[in-house]
Amino acid sequence: MSESVDPLDYDPANGVGGGGITTDAIEKVQSRRHEEDEKELPYEESLTWPQRFKEYILVAPKFAKAYITVFVIFMGLLSLYWGSMYRRFDRYKNMDYLVISQDESFQFEGQLINPSVNDAFMEMLNNEPISNLGKYHVRNITEFKELAIKHNNTVLEEVIRQVHHQKYWAGVYIAPNTTYNLYSSFHQGIPFVKVNESVSLIYETGRHYSGLSQYIFRNMDAMNEEWVRFYVSDVYQTILSSLNSTEKQNLASNISILTTYPTFNFMDQRPASTPASLGPSELGLVYALLFSFHQFNFSLEIYSFMRKRIKYRSYLFYRFLASQINALVLALVYALVTIAFQVPTNVTFGHSGFVVLWMFIFLYMSSMGTINENVVSVLFAFDKKTLIAPWMIFMIVTNISVTFAPFVLSPGFYKYGYASPMYNTYEALKVVFYNTWKGHLGRNLGILVCWIVVGNISLIFVSNWATNKAKRLAKKQKTG
Repeated sequence: MSESVDPLDYDPANGVGGGGITTDAIEKVQSRRHEEDEKELPYEESLTWPQRFKEYILVAPKFAKAYITVFVIFMGLLSLYWGSMYRRFDRYKNMDYLVISQDESFQFEGQLINPSVNDAFMEMLNNEPISNLGKYHVRNITEFKELAIKHNNTVLEEVIRQVHHQKYWAGVYIAPNTTYNLYSSFHQGIPFVKVNESVSLIYETGRHYSGLSQYIFRNMDAMNEEWVRFYVSDVYQTILSSLNSTEKQNLASNISILTTYPTFNFMDQRPASTPASLGPSELGLVYALLFSFHQFNFSLEIYSFMRKRIKYRSYLFYRFLASQINALVLALVYALVTIAFQVPTNVTFGHSGFVVLWMFIFLYMSSMGTINENVVSVLFAFDKKTLIAPWMIFMIVTNISVTFAPFVLSPGFYKYGYASPMYNTYEALKVVFYNTWKGHLGRNLGILVCWIVVGNISLIFVSNWATNKAKRLAKKQKTG
């Protein structure tokens, strides 16, 4: 192929950003004016107001076009991001919660006593506002016990397993004999030692560090407050009505029994080892995306230099190899900065965690890099450098919209995120930093590899097409 014309043959001093629509318009008008001045005016002459007004009239449509373009792009990008948050509170019902109760009826002093704690809790789940905070799956205890035995677990351990395998966002477990123990405590005047372990809430912070604190934990805390304020008192009132006068006197001498409520026992199975993990596991992915573009931007001059000195096939191989090395080095920097600020990477894979983190970020930056190279090559071919900045913002918005909040809280449109490089990298990094479930890890890495393979194959055709287009454009300009 000809080496005389290539879309990468550009003046590096011009930069990728270009002058913009308005700047181009002003330059064209000024150039036209200077050409006319050189032909008609042998000496400098100040423009009269009518002449200057005529120039303003000429450039006004260009200004209008520039502002309308920016307005449309900005409105579209903001709508895309804020659309993911639209009516988010109304989608709390999409979040699945497991509810398992081993609190059952029992005989007490010859009477059959209903499980007051279980009944009050189920009533709370069916009443507003708690019923609007999630979708509660109350499993049959007999069937759930069989499932627990199948996995060689206790009932509580099976609840933990179900939450860990991401079948539910959280699990509520009511311990056996909770109502019976409260009855015994009130009738005997002896404090119930494990009253705060009667109702347990199992969750994993690592499943979605930022999202869990905003949506899951806050809702569960609201449920706990509702439980203590409005439902525990009914349970206690039922028990108090069954006491005789002597038992009431004994209870009065140990008032702590009445003031100790069965509040939620919050059990975080995958806590964050440090708040700093939010940086490399989530927010840092935005910066990595930007650098995946700039590694290509910084290499443009080298690509142009090599294109003129090696065969086209060799150039394609060199370009692929160079982009992978760039991604590998930048990913290494990402991993080194992570450990430099003492963010633990050994939570799941031990000492190999650093290498695993490095490779995951490499796949992410490589996949993002190939996407950016393809798009920027097309923009260069059409001489639309002004669209590069909007493209980068578009990439950031489309990726963070599906990454920084659970899918179940966003409109169905945002399920495209299952194929998003940032989302799949985020899911993989949660395994590294929080030891979350590895069941989706293969899918996450597979999608990243697919982006790399498809992107680099596409780049061959895009590069060839861009070169031919540049040749045609140069020929047209020469003949024109």
